[in-house]
Order: sequence, then C-alpha cells, then structure tokens
Amino acid sequence: MARGLTETDVADFRERLCETAAHLFVERGPGSFNMRELAKRLGVSAMTPYRYFKDKNEILSVVRARAFRRFADRLETAHATDGSQTEKSAAVGRAYVAFALQEPTNYRLMFDLSQPAGVTIPELEKQGRRARGLMRAHVDMLVEAGVFQGDAGLITKVLWSALHGVIVLHLAGKLASVNFDQLLSETMRVIANAYRPIKVTALSEIPAAHEWPTNP
Repeated sequence: MARGLTETDVADFRERLCETAAHLFVERGPGSFNMRELAKRLGVSAMTPYRYFKDKNEILSVVRARAFRRFADRLETAHATDGSQTEKSAAVGRAYVAFALQEPTNYRLMFDLSQPAGVTIPELEKQGRRARGLMRAHVDMLVEAGVFQGDAGLITKVLWSALHGVIVLHLAGKLASVNFDQLLSETMRVIANAYRPIKVTALSEIPAAHEWPTNP
C-alpha cells in the first residue's frame, strides 16, 4: 500500500483502474493494451499500475473475473426469484439480456476476449464456472418441467449461441433496421419449438415477447 493511502483509498483506486482497464481492453484488444496508456488515462505515473498489479495479463484476469462475478450475481438473483420453474427460467433469461445491454463492456470482456495460455487467476476460473453453471441451471429447470426435451448441456450451448449472436449483432449496430425485442422473442420461440416435447401442442409456458426486457 502506498504511504499515506488508506485501505479505502487503495480499494477505490483499484476499482477505478479496473474500470478503465476494462474499457481499454475492449477498445484495443489484449495485444494492443499497454500499461503506459492505462496510466495516462488514469492520470498517474507510468509505474503506478505496477504497484497494484504485476502486469497487463494479471489485470485482464482480474477485470474478466470481475465481469463474470457481476454477471453471475445477476443470474443468481434472478434464479432465486419466487415462482414456478418456467418463471424462474424466464427471469434468468431477462437478467442475461439486461446485463448484456446495460454492461456491454463487461459482456464483451467475458465472451469476446480470452486469456493468454497458462495465464489466469483462481478467481477468474471460479466466477467463470459459477456463471456457466447458472446458465445451465435454468435449462435444467425447463427440462425437469417438461417444457424442453433433450440433453440439457447441448440445449444450453444452442440457446447461449443463439442469444449471444443476437446480442452481439445488436451491440455492433448490425441490426439497426430490425426491432431487437421482436428478433429476440422470435429467436426464443424457434428454440422453444425445436426442443418442446412432441406431446406438447401449446407453448403457454414459454415467456411471451413482452416478458423479455426492452432495450434500455
């Protein structure tokens, strides 16, 4: 800890450093990220970031762990809401989309960037597993409720791939001529129909279009 700084001062600066680094990583990519530019944006000396982190790879691990933790917190809160299995699942879906739209930098840190081989921290692995587990849990609920039929692990990957694709295209401005909520709802409808049990003739259990979050 630097002389004269309290633990609160240090914690506040680390948070500001992580927030600035997160945007810089997304803006430039890990390959073009450098500590000197980070220090410049923070308005500190070039050596100051090294007092808090070993190097840029450690910072990348920390900011990605931070993003996964915030994401998992959202999903966990949604998962704990009262209601039926399908209502809980719908809440998780809304939380996923809301996080991506409200925190696009953290969303990109999680899914657009990856760690250099062999460079990570335990917290990143922990929060990554936690987030993936929560994404899987809401599909397990749908399978258990008889809304979906099939391998929950595979369905999770298909659902995530489709949802992620729509969100990334939206964030990149590639869907300007399309109503995002309508496209998202249609994507979910197609997947729901693909995995519904053959005996089911109605999909009243599947969240309707108006139940998904609107673009903030």
